[in-house]
Amino acid sequence: MIIKSKQIIERIGVFHNDREEMFNTVEKLKKDGYGDNTRCSINGIQLVTYRNLSESDQIKLKDLYPNLVIHYEEPGILSDGHHVFYTEHERVIEGREN
Repeated sequence: MIIKSKQIIERIGVFHNDREEMFNTVEKLKKDGYGDNTRCSINGIQLVTYRNLSESDQIKLKDLYPNLVIHYEEPGILSDGHHVFYTEHERVIEGREN
């Protein structure tokens, strides 16, 4: 076996209180060496929300993150009730080639 390279990847999950905060935070994370949001749908569309949160999900999130804003939109074709803004980002911590 020949190992060409080894990387340690740091992945963080980030909640955001609104879209503007999300865009600003993502730009800051990119400057700190993290990549863009890695959460994607099966079709490759970037996901930025957790949607259709149940009541127990909302309670758990509020207990863990009391300052997190949980948004609500009337259910319809493009929305499905309660949601939060959430992204995931990665950066390489250590790299090595043999």
